[in-house]
Amino acid sequence: MVQSFKIKKNDTQPVISATLQYNDGTAINLTEATDIHFNLGNLQYEPLTSGACIITGSTTGQIEYRWEGVTDTGSVGTWFGEFQVTFGAGSILTLPNNHDLKIEVFEDYN
Repeated sequence: MVQSFKIKKNDTQPVISATLQYNDGTAINLTEATDIHFNLGNLQYEPLTSGACIITGSTTGQIEYRWEGVTDTGSVGTWFGEFQVTFGAGSILTLPNNHDLKIEVFEDYN
């Protein structure tokens, strides 16, 4: 899974593509997932934004998060992200669970 992602302020491309995996590297089967969200916040655990992910490979754990522009990337700074998967039985798995996903939003000089 990606550990660092860089984007310019207010941009919506590139999307975040990730392969969700258990710590041993095994891909997470998402066929039973009822919801996958990308959450973005700061080091004080204050949320900035949250949005639904798109499954691009249900048996291979592949997903995408498509930025919503000003809502997601409108604040310059270093943020931290996570993917939260909810399965049919109501169980929740948050990834990555062994490191931080660092998101850097840089100033746009336009």
